[in-house]
Amino acid sequence: MKTYKKRKQSMKAFIILFLLFFTMVGVVAAWSIGHSEEKLPSITEHSFDNPVKLSPPSSQTQKYKIMIDPGHGGKDPGATGVSGNYERDYTLALAKKVFDLLRDEPMFETRMTRTTDVFVELEDRAAMANEWQADALLSIHGNTYTDDSANGTETLYTHDDSNLLAQTVQKNVIEALGFRDRGVKEEQLKVLSLSEMPAALVEVGYLTNAGEEAVMLSGDGQNAAAKGIVEGLKQYFLQYGEHPSNLEGLQIDGQEEHNDEEHSNVDASSIINKKVYYNGLAADGKRVALTFDDGPDTEITSDILVILKENEIKATFFIVGKQAKAHPEMVKRIVKEGHVIANHSWSHPNFNKLTIEESLKQIKDTQDQLEAISGLRPLLFRPPYGELNEERVKAVHELNMAVVNWSVDTMDWSGITAPAILKIVNKQVYSGGIVLQHSTSGRGNTVEALELMIPQLREKGYTFVTVPEMLNLPDYQDA
Repeated sequence: MKTYKKRKQSMKAFIILFLLFFTMVGVVAAWSIGHSEEKLPSITEHSFDNPVKLSPPSSQTQKYKIMIDPGHGGKDPGATGVSGNYERDYTLALAKKVFDLLRDEPMFETRMTRTTDVFVELEDRAAMANEWQADALLSIHGNTYTDDSANGTETLYTHDDSNLLAQTVQKNVIEALGFRDRGVKEEQLKVLSLSEMPAALVEVGYLTNAGEEAVMLSGDGQNAAAKGIVEGLKQYFLQYGEHPSNLEGLQIDGQEEHNDEEHSNVDASSIINKKVYYNGLAADGKRVALTFDDGPDTEITSDILVILKENEIKATFFIVGKQAKAHPEMVKRIVKEGHVIANHSWSHPNFNKLTIEESLKQIKDTQDQLEAISGLRPLLFRPPYGELNEERVKAVHELNMAVVNWSVDTMDWSGITAPAILKIVNKQVYSGGIVLQHSTSGRGNTVEALELMIPQLREKGYTFVTVPEMLNLPDYQDA
């Protein structure tokens, strides 16, 4: 019995020691994990000594506001389809799909005139868009006719400044659905005539045509129509950027050439629009601006400059001050070879996480560094990650600088292949496009894609300009 008790006591002691050992191991492990996590770099940080691949901005400053108007509703059922379904239900279902797609687009903010089956007066629909100061209103409808063979898509507008919006929406909905193209027509419609922004009404198809109604009511048909509408809106804003009637001083008719001396003695503050630029004007012709961020370095930047020189192309380099200080000879080379240098902050932080004072110091330090190296003080500023809230946009404008983002993200930052980059460019590029690329080490895909991109774009009729040429701005601030 004594031996058994001793064994039992020994066993208890062993178990207690065993538990204490594992408890200590757990505490040490937890402490180690906690401290190792503290040392991990945030994904919003950017280090040029140990670069982190970052995603593009999840949102953009000063988004285009789109008011989506589902036609009819409530006591106003609209057309009755072959199946007995009402137009009011179709327009609401499609409008919700358009709304969801627009919410996923960083360049847009969107609202709807109705989200349920209620009746809204036509003047109230326009008033909603006007009070919100929307950049566009799009009203969605289904068509009807006594002859059940009538078919096709048509888009209507009232004011001349809405013609371009109607054209781009019509084109993309036709491509998405494959319905007959009934064209764009001018009609005096109350919801359009009372709107103070470009406004169009798309008649997607005929609910009184059995074949078209079946497509329009199907999930696939509505998804296709929604994508067509959204693509039309994207194309419109990427090409024209704003209300065409408000493009003051930009001479959009018949302008084929731009004189660099034209703005040499112009005060930049008098012509910089108080907004964020994403693109130039399609009316200026098939022009595209190549831009390169985050450099310079000695490897990739050099390769890019060789390609540009061989193709006689001038581009715009958005330079990080820290990199300029490390490679002043490369900054001088960029300028000497006729390219434009622009400001991309000192160390590439997310400006929305800095104070206004810290943000301005990032810009001013870079301005001073670039001027000390080249004798030139940049006019253009591109915020890291494309992120800059309205307060900071205003602060940049007070420095007499223009804020420039992009309309084509090549995604070269993600490490995708050159063919994948070309696929993105071919899909996103339009006349007036500003293409985002990067000029730092590890961007071999950028160099490879650039060699292929230039001849492809030229084959499509594009010419290459700098961002100041694209936007009709001076290259630099006055000395």
